Amino acid sequence: MEIAVSFICPCGAFVEEVISADEPDLMAERNRDSYRESWETLVCDGCSKDFEVHIQSAIFDTTVSVAGAVDLSWEILPESCDFDVWEIESTKQLEMYKKVTQDIVALLSIDVPNETRPTLHNMLYAQVVTAVEAYLSGIFIHTVINSDKMIQKLVESDPELAKRKFSLKEIFTQWAELKILVARYLKDLIFHEIKKIKPMYQSVLGIDFGDVSWLFKAVLIRHDCVHRNGFDKDGNQNEIDKKVIIDLIMSCTALVSAIEEEIFANHKT
Repeated sequence: MEIAVSFICPCGAFVEEVISADEPDLMAERNRDSYRESWETLVCDGCSKDFEVHIQSAIFDTTVSVAGAVDLSWEILPESCDFDVWEIESTKQLEMYKKVTQDIVALLSIDVPNETRPTLHNMLYAQVVTAVEAYLSGIFIHTVINSDKMIQKLVESDPELAKRKFSLKEIFTQWAELKILVARYLKDLIFHEIKKIKPMYQSVLGIDFGDVSWLFKAVLIRHDCVHRNGFDKDGNQNEIDKKVIIDLIMSCTALVSAIEEEIFANHKT
């Protein structure tokens, strides 16, 4: 099951992620027998502090605790199999990325009052980062899940996925939905922890991003745009203007183009 977790780090940064947790055993006759326990680690974008998330789930009760978190809140998200299937089957990741970035460039050309430009630029900067994250997540999921060989490489190279355990009873039901299971895992892992994208592309698809420190920096700035109106945790305003946004689009597009070229040459399904 998926749980949306949000809290404030002692450094003042807002942490918000969607994590996966083991579902309770719905076949258990008693609530206590349905108990499942999961652990996840979340990282604060502001100070890089690790937080251990402890999830305890049973048929009639689920609890989430995060040591050291301030104002913790969480919500179990409804399942959406259709969305997972769409991501597996869709081949429009590049098309969607192009559409979003073209829209952003068009919006940058609109004449707006000077006092409203910072807000517009914050929104557009954040949208560029979201667009490239969605592409990186979507194209990886589509490429891997549609290849038995790639799924095997993923399981062999990813310690979290490799250590998942199933009972003999669960094997038959989970095997039929293996692609959905792996796609959900990838969606949570990649889209919400972009720092794990680079080694995963390298180990599974053999694609080396090179130096993408600019992307990690952009993710941190996006966090400031969304949660602090463009100011960092020290109260300094990020200088985001039209040129900065265009430069970010160009860097993202260069990365996307390199990935497309590599996938078309070696992993086309």
